[in-house]
Amino acid sequence: MKNDEVADLANFLRARVDEDEAAAQAVKPGTAGDTEGLKARVLADIAAKRGVLRFVERMQQNAEHDDFMVHGPATTALSATAFPLRHLVAAYAAHPDFRPEWEPNEEEVEPDPRFSRSGRA
Repeated sequence: MKNDEVADLANFLRARVDEDEAAAQAVKPGTAGDTEGLKARVLADIAAKRGVLRFVERMQQNAEHDDFMVHGPATTALSATAFPLRHLVAAYAAHPDFRPEWEPNEEEVEPDPRFSRSGRA
């Protein structure tokens, strides 16, 4: 797993979250349906994604650290974040900047039958 992919995924997601937040903030009260409830949910979703992005940013910083006790775990954490980031960015697959290689790859988390107790996945 390359840190470049994680950085690209995080940058793409950050830009989409910024767009979503701007759109949610532009919704005026009293328009069709329960806009306040929907707006609150969208803004909560944005806050959750920003939390994930803050974690990725911290791990990216730590991966640059000289101390292996900081660098090593951060690099491992970054490689593990690519899978959930691909799932988050998949919601934006119709965006012109979305890359096909960002599609979630379920094989990454499927258990290898060679290592299961029964020998079957």
